Amino acid sequence: MPETIEVNLSAPDEATLKRAAEIIHRGGLVVYPTETLYGIGADATNPAAVGKVQLAKQRRENKPILVIVHSRELMMQMVDHVPRVAEGLIEKFWPGPLTIVFQAKVGVSEELTQATGTIGIRIPSSELCLRLVERAGVPLTSTSANVSGEQPARSISGIRGSLSGVDLYLDGGELPPSLPSTVVDVVHGTPRLLRPGAIPTEEIQKIIPHILMPA
Repeated sequence: MPETIEVNLSAPDEATLKRAAEIIHRGGLVVYPTETLYGIGADATNPAAVGKVQLAKQRRENKPILVIVHSRELMMQMVDHVPRVAEGLIEKFWPGPLTIVFQAKVGVSEELTQATGTIGIRIPSSELCLRLVERAGVPLTSTSANVSGEQPARSISGIRGSLSGVDLYLDGGELPPSLPSTVVDVVHGTPRLLRPGAIPTEEIQKIIPHILMPA
């Protein structure tokens, strides 16, 4: 049976963070609360661990997996370069629920990129997330903690039992209703809005007026 540890979202205790980091370091999976949804966390630099995330979600078609970091320095382990157009987004919306899709650095696992050559990354505003990434010392996967095609649950009780291979649940209680992170691609010429989300589209357009909208 996987462990469940109650966690304070704004002041997680060190013992809990240490336990979660130990599991991440050995290639395990940790379900944890973000500022939007519960996510599945694994060492994003470990292809086998990322593969476990895909299995846990029972994805029939593999999709790229988003990643969270706590600093620009950690981000640059995964990203080839930061285009100028991305700087305004970073300054305005990070930390926060904005995922930016960059050109991936050579060597980043295809378990993450799924051969797209790109990587979606964000610095979250959640204190728990920031401290967890810092304690783990590696970028963490941050895909929603639900079986592919199903609605994400807002509580551990709604998640437990539906995912396979989870080693630890960090229970931050029932999260308030929220959209997932907004996703913007800055790789292919004119930036594109790939997924509307927690940051309103009009706020993104204030930074990038001519952003391409989803089809």
